[in-house]
Amino acid sequence: MQRKHFVFGLLILSLLIPSGTVLANPLSENRLKTVSTNGATVHISQATNQSEEPGVSTPDPAADTDETVNEAAEPSDPDIPTTEITTTDTLTTESAAQNERIYLPLIITSNNEADTAQAAAAPVAPSIGMWINAQEIAKLPMSGTAWTYLKAQADKAVGTVTLSDQESSANVNVMAKALVYARTGIPTYRADVVAALRALTTGNTEKGARALAVGRELAAYVIAADLINLRSADAALDTQFRTKLRYLLTAPLVDGPKNLITSNELRPNNWGLHAGASRIAVALYLDDKAELDRAALVFQGWLGDRAKYSGFKYGDLGWQNDPGRPVGVNPVGATKAGHSIDGVMPDDMRRGGDFHWPPSATGYPWEGLQGAVVQAELLSRAGYPAWEWQNKAILRSVKFLYAVGWPAVSDDLWQVWIINRAYGTTYATSATAKPGKNVGWTSWTSAR
Repeated sequence: MQRKHFVFGLLILSLLIPSGTVLANPLSENRLKTVSTNGATVHISQATNQSEEPGVSTPDPAADTDETVNEAAEPSDPDIPTTEITTTDTLTTESAAQNERIYLPLIITSNNEADTAQAAAAPVAPSIGMWINAQEIAKLPMSGTAWTYLKAQADKAVGTVTLSDQESSANVNVMAKALVYARTGIPTYRADVVAALRALTTGNTEKGARALAVGRELAAYVIAADLINLRSADAALDTQFRTKLRYLLTAPLVDGPKNLITSNELRPNNWGLHAGASRIAVALYLDDKAELDRAALVFQGWLGDRAKYSGFKYGDLGWQNDPGRPVGVNPVGATKAGHSIDGVMPDDMRRGGDFHWPPSATGYPWEGLQGAVVQAELLSRAGYPAWEWQNKAILRSVKFLYAVGWPAVSDDLWQVWIINRAYGTTYATSATAKPGKNVGWTSWTSAR
């Protein structure tokens, strides 16, 4: 209604104001917005030294090095209407010979966050869409429990950006900010992501890291860089970031596999699966088809296709269907001692003990699936039928875990949103599913 009144006012003005008249905000004469009204053109000057979104400040480029979030600059609740801001100035005129200007009040009104975001900036489409693309993002809601949960996290500080702490949540916090920026276009979220990526690129945060830590942490940062289109946001940093990603594939690591690729190709468990997810994300970001194809072969080998790849080093073979030909996921119909072990992930199950029934509870299979699910999703979106490989091996693994009474909980629950979408299953989910070790926020991104 307020917009209709505003447009109606412009129509009246167009009848009263002589041709060529310019309406301006005296706070600035640097930027003109053109509005057509009943055949007349009216120019409304807008100050360029003010934030274009009520309540959101324009980020200072120098703030890119700051890892913390300026929470005061953002609305605390997406459901609270933005306060109307009215600037009232004195009506003045100049001579017609000088292209007469009439100064009018500049009224900016927004009743919902979507309008606020549009006023701030149009989001730049992800450069690749490796996790979700612009068209998919545009269809997602900016209301409801999942959105509120995501945005609440995006409004918090990132935390310490690091690749050496395998329990760090900074990676998924950065991903949350990138998702909110991709949906709203509010530039402060992108500024926070850029700052985090700069810290990752220049901070030597991988020093002293194990392969498990880099494998868990890296993928979300790469996805975030894609979501904000880092090349568009900061081309120089993007060039440095790409160089860093290439280095991280073979950077020396400690207390285990010597680097990320080695971990992916030797460890048929959560270590190698997380490493594979980050490796694939890097390959996609660098547009390295050879690296991507190699990682896809390794994943097929882990799923059970030994003809594609069989170079893993397995631990205890008690949960294997065929100890002479070990695999990452047991084949269809596999049994042992009269019990189905179809879909079992032997190298993660062994960490709960040698084969016995009922099996001893262990969280390692779901932890391993975190890496496997991200690999399958990234590969599927890149054109590989990964969800179907080896008779839907990932689905069979999930079915086994539910059959023995081990449903996804806590920071594993995010996986169920993706699995349900990929396979049409209906496992119980939660709109506030916690993010995992490597990615998260699927209650919003995968509920489409």
